[in-house]
Amino acid sequence: MATFEERFLERLARLAGGPGITVSNNTLRAELGWKPERYEKTRRAVLKTKNIKAAQAGPGGGVSLIAAVPPQVQKSIKVFISYSHVDEKLKDQLLKHLGPLKRLGIIDEWHDRKIKAGDTWGEEISANLQSADIIILLVSVDFINSEYCYEKEFEVALKRHDEGSAVIVPVIGRSCMWTDLPFGAIHGLPKDAKAVATWDDQDEALTDVARGIRDLACRLRESPAS
Repeated sequence: MATFEERFLERLARLAGGPGITVSNNTLRAELGWKPERYEKTRRAVLKTKNIKAAQAGPGGGVSLIAAVPPQVQKSIKVFISYSHVDEKLKDQLLKHLGPLKRLGIIDEWHDRKIKAGDTWGEEISANLQSADIIILLVSVDFINSEYCYEKEFEVALKRHDEGSAVIVPVIGRSCMWTDLPFGAIHGLPKDAKAVATWDDQDEALTDVARGIRDLACRLRESPAS
């Protein structure tokens, strides 16, 4: 998982477009979705690395890149997985099939089981949701009926999808009336949006999902905005 410093640099690079362009602290913090304390702590840490410099730009000042973002910060597409805990076993199987993409450095996945003792779970989820490039919705009737998944995570995901700052990918885990919902018009996985649970060979279904995520991640890496 990317560190807070890496997320800071990556998001700054996207907003600035290159070295020497100042981005206000307020703009960058809002883009990251961090609380002021988290932002300021990370900003100070990154300043010490000499990858950025402080500058005055609008309310609260700003920051700019001194040089291009190191390649290791750019290499992976961040994938956030939103799911109901009822579907935890299916989520774990999906992670196994995404494993090769992680080993190749194509993606860096995140889900709420990565929250560590002492972390503020709401803040961690918000920060990772805001910094994700791809947001997987592991769709089932339990996902739809989950207040947190649907009314918290999905609301943010849809806003970012509509803005073009992230891409939603519905992965249909179990059969349900998902096509009637706001994300029903978004192309889903696996093939023909046939629910994973209905495939005779679920490994085949999840392999198809992984291929779809691989192809999308590679397109995003090649995009000038990535």
